[in-house]
Amino acid sequence: MKFGNGPGKYSVSWKKENKIGISSCEELLGCIDCSFRNSLYFMKKFYLDARSVMSDEIHHITLDMDDFEGRCSDIVAWLNSCCPEVADLLVYGKKQRQKELQYVLDNLKFTNNSFIYLDTVEDAPLEIPNTVEGIRIRYGSWITLDYVMSLKLRKLTFNRTNLTNQDINMFLKSWREMKSHQNLEFFEINLMNPEDFVAIGLRDIPYKMGTPIEEPYANCNTFHKYRFTLGRQGGKSWRFGVVIILKSM
Repeated sequence: MKFGNGPGKYSVSWKKENKIGISSCEELLGCIDCSFRNSLYFMKKFYLDARSVMSDEIHHITLDMDDFEGRCSDIVAWLNSCCPEVADLLVYGKKQRQKELQYVLDNLKFTNNSFIYLDTVEDAPLEIPNTVEGIRIRYGSWITLDYVMSLKLRKLTFNRTNLTNQDINMFLKSWREMKSHQNLEFFEINLMNPEDFVAIGLRDIPYKMGTPIEEPYANCNTFHKYRFTLGRQGGKSWRFGVVIILKSM
């Protein structure tokens, strides 16, 4: 079951996971939206009513932190009381404070397979629980090479960072030489200078390049995604993605 808040409303949705071989897809079975004055009391009541119908626990949480209005600690305390472990967390908003966002990360209980999706506003580093599986940070202008090197997660995705191709090369070499990120399975990042990426970002690194993926993106731009498979000392291979967003002509 998934629980989320938004401007003037709360929603609960539930899905069925269908497995086909080793792959899986989710089928939306139903969704309830409830609009009212943004009150923690009504949020709690809405959850209890939904739970009584579906007999399920919350596993996926979506938080619009623009609506927290100083109630961050109260909302997190309530979520902990009814949600023993969070499988996935999505946080977004244009006015959330880094201090409140860090409080959410520090105080929610995550599973070993949790994935965290974050929109960040302030240019300040976040401490990510190293117990989760992966993270995606959409606005990462504050992300440095040292910060990336400090993370121990299995899946890392960063967008809108200012990391250079030289930074990416240092990170990839560290992984390939087994000096860091022993358990890393997937890494994706945007490129500041795509034209020099292969020459600089992949310098002295054996790789295989997959077929580029082109998709529409916001503001009439084009989204290009490139996949590379890198070889690691010891025979392990690894899927690495880079993203280029170009203005359409």
